[in-house]
Amino acid sequence: MKKLLTLVLTIAACALSTRANAAGQKGAEAKPKRVIVAFREALDPDARKSVLDQFSLKEVDDLGAFNAVAAEAPRGKYQPSSMRLMSDPNVLLVEEDFVTNWIKVAAPLPQAPLPSLSEVMGQLPKFEKKDASNGEIPWGVARVKADKAWSVTQGEGVKVAVVDTGIDCAHPDLAGQCAGGVNFVDKKKPPMDDNSHGTHVSGTIAALKDGNGVVGVAPKARLYAVKVLDSEGSGSLFDIIKGLVWCANNGMQVANLSLGAPNGSTLLRLAVAYAKARGVTVMAAAGNDSGSVNYPAAYQESVIAVAAMDADDKIADFSSRGKEVAFIAPGVGVKSTIPGGKYDWYDGTSMATPHMSGLAALAVSRGAKGMDAVKAALSKAAEPVKGLTPAEQGAGVVNAAKLVGAK
Repeated sequence: MKKLLTLVLTIAACALSTRANAAGQKGAEAKPKRVIVAFREALDPDARKSVLDQFSLKEVDDLGAFNAVAAEAPRGKYQPSSMRLMSDPNVLLVEEDFVTNWIKVAAPLPQAPLPSLSEVMGQLPKFEKKDASNGEIPWGVARVKADKAWSVTQGEGVKVAVVDTGIDCAHPDLAGQCAGGVNFVDKKKPPMDDNSHGTHVSGTIAALKDGNGVVGVAPKARLYAVKVLDSEGSGSLFDIIKGLVWCANNGMQVANLSLGAPNGSTLLRLAVAYAKARGVTVMAAAGNDSGSVNYPAAYQESVIAVAAMDADDKIADFSSRGKEVAFIAPGVGVKSTIPGGKYDWYDGTSMATPHMSGLAALAVSRGAKGMDAVKAALSKAAEPVKGLTPAEQGAGVVNAAKLVGAK
């Protein structure tokens, strides 16, 4: 009897293992593992294919820079390790192409229940009215004194890319502000925002100065929607990099990246350096985990990292911080545009970053060219916030009037 029971259990375990393996293989087939392969030299398509064939890999996309491509193992084929791929003399670098949510807010604190969304939203309008100079100017735009700069410049014609979830360019406050864009999530569709994050960011940068709704920091800047994130805020490393390459290759002067991840990437670092080398000022959110600065914001040699503050000039509890932080900007209770012609109040370093992108557009319109010149102009116009450390605020809050020489 004991032997029979052992035999039955063994057969059952094998059956479960077989079903689990089948399910795993089915899942793997549904989403093949992708890698980004950078070659040492520019190879023609046939030579590139020959290298990938050795490892049973198939090219699925071309990055358009760094001689790099995205490649997948066909369904049912073994995925070679990065080390094995890099053993080929033609291969310079291999990284796994991961997918993550790049716009997550800080996790709720477990020790205390958070108020409901309706309770928070019910309080925010009062918060905005307290600090706005008039009904159209959100408190953050007023805090950086953008309205004091508009007699000199409103960022006329400066190209600002919003590398995000897309933009609802039909919004009344964004109508006519969008000058182009690209969709890397679904190349068959326009870069329409199906989340709201990208549209909210866009309003803070360049919403129209028309007496209605809200106005952005640089209301005459030109917006370009670079959709790299889906309706949930998720996207692949490859698409983020490709978005940056697109900005570099299409004459963008400022790129707003209100996104980030806790882990870095050699190719992501190369991508922001590539953008900087081609005249793009990359602004990036420091992060919302109260910890160290996220990536790509942490690449301070090529990116300007932005922390978030509230209306009381305190650093937001959720804001990441560290030596990489270059500036701090309003990021709590920020009113801006959302799809469908509506408005809402959001929190996050994602909301602080577009204030800085708008300020960068003002600096560019006054003659600053490239990230180093823009950062120098912003730093000269920054005012340290009392009570905050350099790791929390960098150079401080930028005064737009001082930035453009307004009286």
